[in-house]
Amino acid sequence: MTTVTKIILAEDHVLMREGLKMLLSTEPGFEVVAETGDGAAVQSLVTQLSPQLLLLDLGLPGLHGVTVLSAVKALLGDAVKVVVLTGDLQPSSVQQALAAGADGYVHKSENSAELLQAVKAVLAGRQYVSASIAAAFVPHSTRGDAHGGAAPATPREREIMSLVARGMSNREIAVLLAISVLTVRTHRQNLMEKFSLRNAAEITAYAVQRGYYLPN
Repeated sequence: MTTVTKIILAEDHVLMREGLKMLLSTEPGFEVVAETGDGAAVQSLVTQLSPQLLLLDLGLPGLHGVTVLSAVKALLGDAVKVVVLTGDLQPSSVQQALAAGADGYVHKSENSAELLQAVKAVLAGRQYVSASIAAAFVPHSTRGDAHGGAAPATPREREIMSLVARGMSNREIAVLLAISVLTVRTHRQNLMEKFSLRNAAEITAYAVQRGYYLPN
């Protein structure tokens, strides 16, 4: 029996919502259970319907998308995956959404294949940041890596970043690299401090931006 993935669309533009519904309907096992163009309505819909996926426009009227995202993640955590859809490439907007817990981040100009790739990646437990978003991502720190000149990432840091971007846990990374979980945790904490990254989504964006990881 096919497992149904319940999806809520929170998108300001009616025509884009219709396009998203048509696109998702082509995928077996996907069901759009609700849609809205009102940011204030999203949390109650998520609470009532318990979807596995929320496609969230950051520019919703009524309540800003980052506020909605923070509330949904505080309420349900990883029980609902959130793919942010945005036309905003401002680094500050990207940082806010990633810090709020977005599992995926896709620019509205991306094609349908990119969006489906993002949806499938987050449902499989991976972070997804499209290349156009990653290109706009600027870490908070003025310290750089090999591209910025001040603090290059070590080969091990690059390796850890690419594995985090693939959605692997510290334990899974430890097994793969034949090192202890404590060592992985230490590497991860050190690289986050070094490049001022706050969570797995920001690590993913940074890894894509620097070419350490290519979303697939």
